[in-house]
Amino acid sequence: MLRLLGILSLGHLIFGGRHHRLRRGILFGVLLGYLANRDFNAERVAEDVREKAGKAKRAAREAVRAAEKELRKAEHDRRIHEIHEKVDARRAAREERMNALHAEIEARKAARKAETKQQEVYALPVSGLNEAKAIRELAEDLERDSRTAAMAADVPTIDFPEEEDEKYFSARKYGYVQ
Repeated sequence: MLRLLGILSLGHLIFGGRHHRLRRGILFGVLLGYLANRDFNAERVAEDVREKAGKAKRAAREAVRAAEKELRKAEHDRRIHEIHEKVDARRAAREERMNALHAEIEARKAARKAETKQQEVYALPVSGLNEAKAIRELAEDLERDSRTAAMAADVPTIDFPEEEDEKYFSARKYGYVQ
């Protein structure tokens, strides 16, 4: 700015005059100031060219990066969509299996319920009510005893000898009083 002011005053002194040359001096000073501010040398031009080329390279690099980023994002979205489709397909297949399993369970329950309804129902006679109840209790006891005997049939047992053997006679073994 100071350079421009100096050139303006120099132009006024050299080409200026009293009144009629004043405008011409100011115009010439402005032109000299503008040209002095713009270094017209080869080094400055080369530096400007390098700066512009660097900016163009950076812009091209940023555009390529943005395009690559968009491609990566599109590929990522595609993969996520495929994964979600697989998960949804598995979920639907599992739901179908579970529905079939629940239907089978319900069918078994209905069959079991129908089977229990068809079991024999013992009716009590009108006369001799106490005798019929006693007979029913005896039949239930026999059935229960037969189930218990069936469960215990294969269970091995330990048979200890009589108290003659001192080995199995714990009161004498530990010195307890009998």
